[in-house]
Amino acid sequence: MVYRVLVLDLDGTTLNAEGGLEERDAAAATALRRAGVQITIATGRLFTGTRWVAQALGVQGSVAVMNGSELIDVDSGVVRHGRYVEPAHRTTAREILGDHGLGTAFLFGSRRIHLALRDGRFGPYLKTWTRSLTHHEDVFSAPAWGIADDIVAIGVVGQGEAISSARDELHRQLPEEMGSVVFHTHEGDSFLMLRHAGEDKGTALDRLAAERGCTAEACVAVGDWLNDLPMLRRAGLSLAMAQSDPAVGDAADEILDTPRHGAGAVAEVARRVWGLSV
Repeated sequence: MVYRVLVLDLDGTTLNAEGGLEERDAAAATALRRAGVQITIATGRLFTGTRWVAQALGVQGSVAVMNGSELIDVDSGVVRHGRYVEPAHRTTAREILGDHGLGTAFLFGSRRIHLALRDGRFGPYLKTWTRSLTHHEDVFSAPAWGIADDIVAIGVVGQGEAISSARDELHRQLPEEMGSVVFHTHEGDSFLMLRHAGEDKGTALDRLAAERGCTAEACVAVGDWLNDLPMLRRAGLSLAMAQSDPAVGDAADEILDTPRHGAGAVAEVARRVWGLSV
């Protein structure tokens, strides 16, 4: 099989522990492009937290952000595909969060995250997605709940029991197309994110491949975490970082020597898959 496209996750995969891109990986990306390999990205970040990496890697065309909720052209910033939370669903979610006493909420727009001034302590954590943060006196009164047309997700932080109860109610009142995932912040708080369940890195991989004139079978996908599973299962060749979650390692065809949050994954893939001396 001739692999034509390399699809990279960012955090824990392409970027180092400080969130930077190593020179050797940028150089490997240049070597791959010269060899005719197209490079793109599928990440959980927003576009504003992704574009600089895409430009440094020489990505042409679209990248997939927010786990496939959007495909956005790197050069022009034009949205090629987008699935957003409808205003009516936002209203329902806002009421449910309020009823459950969950006052720390975040609206993930296409290019920025809306949050309350009082929740500024979460700023460093939110910058995992983007550094473009818009502060409001009260995020629950922010105009974006009703008038914005680019809300890709709603996030909320709280105690585990309240989060679990709110999640159950969200699933009862919202259509099946709206899904949720719960994880933890760096400080151990429960974080619930609500977004379209039908979009993931697997659907994104299909779209990214089609845009480049091929299918997922011609793609090499590299990831390290559970949100990468759909694209790892879809790609023609899937590679997991060393020390990835066990489920990720089990799903991948091969395990890299490069550890999660390390550096050198792009260079290793260039050598291992395409035989390039980098």
